[in-house]
Parts: sequence; structure tokens; C-alpha cells
Amino acid sequence: MVDGLKISLFIMMMIFLGTGLGGLATKYMGGVFRKNHSLLHMFCGGLLIALLGLEIFPETISDYNSIGLLAGLSSGIVFMIIMDHVLHNVKGVHFEKPQMYIFLFLALFIHSIPTGLALGMSFEEQQFQDPALFSAILIHHFPEGMVMMVSVMVSNANPKIFWVFNLLLSFAVGTTSYLGITINSGSIKIQTLFLGAALGTLSYVTLYEILWKGASDRFTPLMVGAALAGFLTFLFLKLSAFSH
Repeated sequence: MVDGLKISLFIMMMIFLGTGLGGLATKYMGGVFRKNHSLLHMFCGGLLIALLGLEIFPETISDYNSIGLLAGLSSGIVFMIIMDHVLHNVKGVHFEKPQMYIFLFLALFIHSIPTGLALGMSFEEQQFQDPALFSAILIHHFPEGMVMMVSVMVSNANPKIFWVFNLLLSFAVGTTSYLGITINSGSIKIQTLFLGAALGTLSYVTLYEILWKGASDRFTPLMVGAALAGFLTFLFLKLSAFSH
């Protein structure tokens, strides 16, 4: 139990560090886009498209039941539609597009639950059964930090909210990884539904809240380039992680 707690705390700190570095890098990189919110939207969308298309979708479809994933995906999308309706009717909100970073945080938070469980279940007798899984989960929190910071910047929210969300996400992964270590026999059906919900929420945020709304304001070829830059940034990070 003590060893499992130490490992989960280590995972929590590494994810907080990786996400924080991604956010700081994006904060400085914001000058490249000259605070153009449309370009930041598209760059954020490109990152998430790469995360979904190159990592999350291929891994979950190959390892889990498609019907269970579809059920979870549908519930995730319905949940986000309901949240969209609720947030659009909230009165007294004084900053721009609050739903973007709130949706994104909810999507990433839901995604962190099966992520932490999978990481914890890959740990056995103080050895990770799949080092590649451990590396991939830690590394991909760098672009997640970039996406989170972009959403905060686009919403004109207080940058401190990024660090609050970062702490909450790191705690969620650390806690669920500890559960995975101690239990190591979770229900595959529940995991499948959670993963499907993560796919649904992330897909909704990416395709509708970020890409569709970002492009609907004023679509230009430069916005396509920003989305492609986001996609290639994630691809580079993924290939760098794989090579190590």
C-alpha cells in the first residue's frame, strides 16, 4: 500500500510538471499568434485532433468493445450538449467564452479517470508491465497543458485557473492510478464506458466548441495553417516520446 501511494504521488507530480510545462510553453508561444484568438482556437483544435486521431481512438478501438465504447461516446456527447445548454443560460458571466475551458476541463477530467486506472493496472510488483504506456501517458500531458492554456487565454480568464485545473487533473490521475494499483481488477465494462465518455466529450469539444466555432467567425487559409501546426506539434511530441 505504501509503495502504491509513493508511485501515485510520483505520477501526480510528473503529470503536474508535464502539463505545467505545456501551459508555460503556450503562454510564451502566444506572442507568435499575436493574441489572435481565431488562430489559437485552430491551433488548439489541431492538437486535440492529433490526440484523438493518433492516440486515443486507435488505442481504445483496438483494446475495448466497440458497442460499449459507442454507448459511452453517446452519453459523453449528450452530457456535453446538456452542459452547453446550461452554460449558455448562466447569468452574470463576465469573461468571454467560459464554456470552452470549462468543457475542456470536464472532458480532460473524465478522460483522466480511465487513464489513471490503466496506468495503475500496468503496475505490478513495483514494475511497470508496459513502460511505453507509462511514457505515453506522461508525455501526452504536455500537449494537454498546451490545450488547457490556449482555452484559458481564448476565454480571457485569469491564468491562475490553469494551475487550479492542472492540480485537479494531476490529483485525479494520481488517485485513480492508486486505485488501479491496489485493486488491479476493475470492471472492463465500466472502463469501456468511461473511455467512450472521454472520447465523446473530447470529440465534442474539439469538433464543435473549438474547430467549428473558431472557423465560423472568419475562416482563412492561415487558420488552416494554425490547425496543421497544432497537429504537427503533437505528432512531433509523440514521435519524440516513442523514440525514447
